[in-house]
Amino acid sequence: MESIRWAEWASLRAATIMKSIEPRLMAADQWEGRCVKLNGDLKALNLQRIEAEKEKLVAEQSLSAKLDALEREKIQEAERQKDREAELEGEIQELRKSVSEEKARADKAEASLAESERGREELVRIAEDSVVATERALKDQVSLLLLEFDVSQLGAFKVIVDGKIVDLPE
Repeated sequence: MESIRWAEWASLRAATIMKSIEPRLMAADQWEGRCVKLNGDLKALNLQRIEAEKEKLVAEQSLSAKLDALEREKIQEAERQKDREAELEGEIQELRKSVSEEKARADKAEASLAESERGREELVRIAEDSVVATERALKDQVSLLLLEFDVSQLGAFKVIVDGKIVDLPE
């Protein structure tokens, strides 16, 4: 009997202990539930943070790729500008050479024109002198043949129209 008593006592003692620790076990269960929930929330937050970091990294990589492409484009544009600048510089040099040649031609033409003008002036002077000399010779010849004839109206640039001596029409 004693063993039954002892078993009863042990059962009662276990029941008492269980009764006394039941609120603690319930609290522990609650804490465990809360811990599980918090662990789940923490995992979810970590996943969200990781996803946000991934998105940020992808965006940064995309931005970096865009910036790299833009930089390459700007470098290519600068190279094209440099090539165009060199091309234009070559054209400028050719134009300067052409202008220089044209100036030399213009100077030669000007000198030739001035020389021609001097020659023309000389020819005009000679022609005027020849006309004056011819006119004087003709007047001398007429006055020799016709002693009493007035030769003052005669001239190299005069013609007879309707029996009168008149100036050449222009």
